[in-house]
Amino acid sequence: MKAVWIARSVREQVGSHRALVAAAAATFCLLAVAAGGAKLGTKTAARWRAFAGQNVHVIAYLADDTDGERALGLAQILGRSATVAQATVLDPAEAFARLETSAVGAGVAPKTLENLEPTYFPRSIEIRLAPAPDLADRAALLAIRLREVPGIAQVDAMTSGLARLALWIDLGRRLGQGMLVALALVTLVALVAVFMRSRTTARQRSLVLAQLGDTATGIRLPTCLWMAAAALLGSGVGALLLRFAWRPLLSRLERSLGIVSTLAPPLLNPREVEIGLALVLLLGLFMGYFAAPLPRASDHA
Repeated sequence: MKAVWIARSVREQVGSHRALVAAAAATFCLLAVAAGGAKLGTKTAARWRAFAGQNVHVIAYLADDTDGERALGLAQILGRSATVAQATVLDPAEAFARLETSAVGAGVAPKTLENLEPTYFPRSIEIRLAPAPDLADRAALLAIRLREVPGIAQVDAMTSGLARLALWIDLGRRLGQGMLVALALVTLVALVAVFMRSRTTARQRSLVLAQLGDTATGIRLPTCLWMAAAALLGSGVGALLLRFAWRPLLSRLERSLGIVSTLAPPLLNPREVEIGLALVLLLGLFMGYFAAPLPRASDHA
C-alpha cells in the first residue's frame, strides 16, 4: 500500500511540475555531455598526438654514389633505433608516385605535375619517428646525426611543418577546454536553479505531509525518485548524443584541419558510460533528497 501511495505521489508531482521535470532532465543531459565531452577530448588529444607521430617523416636524401646495399643497411640500422618507428628506402619512382597520391588527395590539378618525371627525385630514406611529446626535438637531433653519416647528402627534418602542426593541436586543445569550461559553468548554474526551484515547490507539500503525520521517508522519497528518473533520462539522452553525433562532428573538424587517420574517432566505452550514468543517477538522488526539506518544529505552530 505504501509503494502504491509513493508511486501516486511521484505521478502527481511530475504531472503538476512538468516544466521543472523537463528542465531537470535537460540539465542532467548537459551534465552528461560536458563530462563525456571532457573524456572524449582527452582521447582526441591523444589521437591527434598519434597522428602527428605517424606523419612526422625525416627524409634523408642519399648521395649519388650510395649503392642500394648500403642504403638498405642504413635503413635497417635506423629501424632498430628506439626513436624510429620505421625506415624505408624510396627510389625515385616510388617518391614520384607518393607525390601524385598526395597531390590528388589535396585537390591539386593533375596538370600541375605534367612536367615532372621520376628522375627528378633523388633516392632517399624515409624515417617515420615513434610518437612522443618531443617529436620536434627528436627530429632535429636525428637530422644532425644523419648529416654526419657518409652516403647521406641532405636531410629534411620537417621541423617547420611539425611546429605548425603542434601549434594547431595545442590551439584545438585550448579551444576544446574553453568550450567545456563554459558548458560546465552553464550546467552548474542550471543545476543550482533546478535544485532551488525544486526546493521551493516541495516546501509547502512537505509541511502538509508532516502535519498529516507522514514520515521523513514518505516526504522525501517521491522527490528523490522523480529527480533520479530525470537524471537517468537526461544522462541517457546525453550519452546517445555523444554516441551518434561525436564521430561525425570530429570527422568534419579533422577533415577541415587536414588530419587524415586510419583510426576511427574515439568513443566512450561501455564501462565509461555505465560509470557516468551511475554517478549522474546518484547526483539525482542526492538533489532529490535535499530538495524536499523536512519542516522544522516552528513551521507547525
